Amino acid sequence: MLEANKTLVRRYYTEVTGDLSGIGQVVSDTFVDHHMPPDLPPGPAGVRRFFKDILGGIFSGMRIDIEFMIAEGDKVDCHFVVTFNHIGEFADIMPKGNTIRLPAISTFRIDNAKLAEAWEIYDKDNMLQQMRA
Repeated sequence: MLEANKTLVRRYYTEVTGDLSGIGQVVSDTFVDHHMPPDLPPGPAGVRRFFKDILGGIFSGMRIDIEFMIAEGDKVDCHFVVTFNHIGEFADIMPKGNTIRLPAISTFRIDNAKLAEAWEIYDKDNMLQQMRA
């Protein structure tokens, strides 16, 4: 079960860096990612909106490199580095095309073989500093 949970998290990252066509097979209809804006709908629709409509105009070429994962019970912690190009205005910072490298940690809760919740920790100040450079 723990390896299946890790595989599900890997699939999530494949979907969000791809075309999101299979995201409904990965996240539950009530999935909530607590680091996304609170006005997004739950489930696959919210994930699509966040990665396509919101981030799609700000960041391009997103790549996620998983460093390691730890699974216990219904939770998976994933330590990764996301890399992307800054192409649209964000936090009043005009784009310069900078490549941003951002280490992060996500915790996912799995329920009925789908992702049910997620939380993320990253250094926002470091990200903003790279955008301004």
